[in-house]
Amino acid sequence: MTSADVKSELGKNPFVAIRIHMVSGKTVDVKMSTGATVLQNAVFVLRDPTGKDDDAGYEVIALRNIERLEQIKPRRKRKSS
Repeated sequence: MTSADVKSELGKNPFVAIRIHMVSGKTVDVKMSTGATVLQNAVFVLRDPTGKDDDAGYEVIALRNIERLEQIKPRRKRKSS
């Protein structure tokens, strides 16, 4: 994965939430455009970019450990009968 690939997804307007799939099998969701920043060789991801959860923390994911990016489609609300 390259930094340009990640920047392209994070820079979409309107932003579409993404799921980062790592080679280890772990996944990390980025639900807001301000929730991740591309560094030189890694992606810095805030677990709670809203700032509501003080203990949420962050993850630093090396680009070489990212297998793929997946867009997370928003869930459609069901009509109530």
